[in-house]
Amino acid sequence: MTAGKSKRLRVAVFDSGIGGITVLNELRSRYRGIDYLYFGDTANVPYGTKSPMQIRHLVTDAVARLKSESVDVLVVACNTASCVAIEAIHEIMDGVPVLDVVQAGVQAVNESLKKYSDFRRVVIFGTKATVKSHTYADHLESPLAKGKIQLVEKACPLLVPMIEEGWQDHRLMKELVREYTQEFSSGGAGIGLLACTHYPWIQGVFETVLPGWKILNSAYAVADLLQKKVPAERLNGSGESKVRWIFTDPDAVPDNVAR
Repeated sequence: MTAGKSKRLRVAVFDSGIGGITVLNELRSRYRGIDYLYFGDTANVPYGTKSPMQIRHLVTDAVARLKSESVDVLVVACNTASCVAIEAIHEIMDGVPVLDVVQAGVQAVNESLKKYSDFRRVVIFGTKATVKSHTYADHLESPLAKGKIQLVEKACPLLVPMIEEGWQDHRLMKELVREYTQEFSSGGAGIGLLACTHYPWIQGVFETVLPGWKILNSAYAVADLLQKKVPAERLNGSGESKVRWIFTDPDAVPDNVAR
């Protein structure tokens, strides 16, 4: 790992809105003494309902700005951006390590399939753009899953706007998640990947409406991946972690989001 200008590791977390804060919080809880930069494109959220061309344009603008910050690692905490524009992100970062939620999520699913060998269904819950890209399906076509596991990609387009409005605990949220998951409520338990970093805010809702399922949180998966990619001594800096926040529209950030 090439060191940046600072002795402390500088990690940027990029998301279309506030969802990546779930990833940031998990990183902060595990790794101390790191300087974090959080970039939320709240002026343009949600990405998941936009066309691939629009998404690539927004992502390249945001990542170019992050590149100028001289960070040591970029965490793409946006499934839509990871599915649609990851090649462009790597090109812009030009050698700076890029970790994305897709590679972390795929790794988590494969590890869970080994652990829960009696499960025969995997459901990827994501935005329309993530599901339409079929990126997860492409990565999960392996000898482990092929022909043995039913893989379903389920778009849940209304969840991100509700979470961005701060409605995580609203009574309608449970009904909405139940509506999206009702087709999976029978036929046995399985593995559900929350393939949007907004969704860990409502992981408990998914676990309630899908009892017995293993619900995977992409924030945990990314934190595990960072540990595998960065030398331990760089993840254990001295002092408390610091966070610098950048939102393209600060007024769009819900009041109940801790910063």
